[in-house]
Amino acid sequence: MILGSKVTRLSRILEQDGLDPYEVVKIKNNAIELLGKVGTLNSPTCQGLLFGQIQSGKTNNMLMSTALASDNGFRLFIILTSDNVWLYDQTLDRINQSLPGMQALGKDQWMMAHPERIQTALQTGGLILMATKNTHILQSLIDFLEMHCSEGMRPIIFDDEADQASLNTLLNNDTEDLSGVNEAIVNIRSYFENHVYVQVTATPQSLFLQHSESDFAPEFTVTFEPGNGYVGGEDFFETEQNLSPMRLFPDNEVDNIITSDLLDVEESWEAVPTGLRKALCSFFVAASSKLIAGDGNSFSCVCHVSQRQDPHKRIGQIVNSFVTRITRSMSDPDSQDSNLIIEYLREAYDDMILTNANPPSFQDVIKEINECINSTSVQLLISGSRSATYSSPFNILIGGNRIGRGVTIKRLLVTYYGRTSKSPQVDTILQHSRMYGYRKNDMDVMRFYISSSLLEIFRGVHESHKQLWSMARQIEPTDMQAIVLSRTTHSLLRATRTSVVYIDSLAFYMPGKRYFPYTPLIKNVSVLDSMLLPYMGSSQLMQVPIDMLIDILNLTASDETGVGSWDDEAIKTCLKNMKLMFNNRGFIEVRRTDISRGYRALLSGGSDRFDPSGPTLTMYRFNGKVENGWEGEPFWVPNLRFPDGKKYFMFTVF
Repeated sequence: MILGSKVTRLSRILEQDGLDPYEVVKIKNNAIELLGKVGTLNSPTCQGLLFGQIQSGKTNNMLMSTALASDNGFRLFIILTSDNVWLYDQTLDRINQSLPGMQALGKDQWMMAHPERIQTALQTGGLILMATKNTHILQSLIDFLEMHCSEGMRPIIFDDEADQASLNTLLNNDTEDLSGVNEAIVNIRSYFENHVYVQVTATPQSLFLQHSESDFAPEFTVTFEPGNGYVGGEDFFETEQNLSPMRLFPDNEVDNIITSDLLDVEESWEAVPTGLRKALCSFFVAASSKLIAGDGNSFSCVCHVSQRQDPHKRIGQIVNSFVTRITRSMSDPDSQDSNLIIEYLREAYDDMILTNANPPSFQDVIKEINECINSTSVQLLISGSRSATYSSPFNILIGGNRIGRGVTIKRLLVTYYGRTSKSPQVDTILQHSRMYGYRKNDMDVMRFYISSSLLEIFRGVHESHKQLWSMARQIEPTDMQAIVLSRTTHSLLRATRTSVVYIDSLAFYMPGKRYFPYTPLIKNVSVLDSMLLPYMGSSQLMQVPIDMLIDILNLTASDETGVGSWDDEAIKTCLKNMKLMFNNRGFIEVRRTDISRGYRALLSGGSDRFDPSGPTLTMYRFNGKVENGWEGEPFWVPNLRFPDGKKYFMFTVF
């Protein structure tokens, strides 16, 4: 494999942009791995996944893969992006800056491009065609391909944010028709005798859940680790509370904003909800601290509370009025609001110094805010509005989907998040995590304001995504085993949209790992006693039919609102599936224990005995003593170890 001039040039550009040389080497190695799986110009059609974390540099990896493929003879590249003009412009600019040795044509350029230049590019450095996932734009792309590109070429098609818009949204309808964008992508792919289709995303839940025969189910995965300076879910949801950037506001605060019909907010501080007021004050204090330290000239705050425009217009009205009152109060120290404003900002400053070891003085922060507050830019980013600008020291971005998937927010310090859903989806919520990214230097002042109920959802999303990441790094998608289960109610987060997969919610069960309920319920104790006590004290595991393990679990129950991966129906469905895989052969061990309440104690009590050739169920009989934190009644707790091997179970729920 040749690492030629385009890889060398792109590597130099990335280093000039501030990327550590070690990180550039990692990106090159990722490209080498991807191209190794793609094959040569004469290899057959293949489809795979380039999987990175949210805001972790997947565009750089896609561009390096393009450069390497061009150095090794590939000449046609098609890049499909979200039908979001902001994201499209952002990506096209990156392509033009990063790959000057190739001709790149955007959706407004290819029909006016000079035919001879097109052919020259296809014979020399390569041609990149970039389109948004819009049916009219994609049909125009098909027309261009038929006019200028031989169907005998083997292009590489990068589908950026591939889980969004590309999949067939009519999958569960009683029809053989395809949705518009999906059909257009199918037609682009089928035009060529052979091609490479690379799906690029940080949220591949819906891709992994495609039917195994689907042309949109990845055959291989290339994962890439974030570089130095990256912050992700661990920094927000696994950090000790006093060091965490997470801040809570009441669950009903956003609903009150959305439903209020109050129009005149200029005369009442009470019109500014407490959580929003704290978020705005935190932003002004944090940004001013950075300005004083000389660490940048422009900073951002994001408010995201709904899919609809009206709530964001309402937020915009409140924010502008709040900024107006701060500006007036700080310009007149003798005003009646001046002391209250100083009190609010002092509260934000005292919160900031919990995580900022070298803050400027409060007096300097107040002075900086006073000098810059009048230029605050409040931008309502809704359908039809322009993209965000960062001309002011203080930029407050208010909007929904336009500041969602794929878009990078520059120097984001504070987020106010209140978007709710009756059926929250893992991939959607992850795409709302705009605070992730290469922001390590800003973590000392960063804050994320959210309600307690939404915080629990975000934590569940983070845990689910960690499991998916672990799975994707160890095995290829074809080794995953999906279990389909239908039920009338669901307690788990949904993985993705119901319209693009046959199945709807997701949990992972990995080979060789133990799972148990964190919140077991007292149920059928006497029946379980008679069934299990004969096995108590055995010096070895007892081989039993998997049917028996299922019967035992049918007699247990857990609180499904608790944390953790255990789900009663999911576990039993996995065991039913294992009956054929392991010839209905399982193992059981029965123990008595007397430990304190708490899931860490439960975990530490796990047995070391298991048989790797089949599922091993360890049943613990807890005495349930009050002094240990229980209810004073005995109860049984299951602990299931999955067999060794390569089969990972993905549990999905309707």
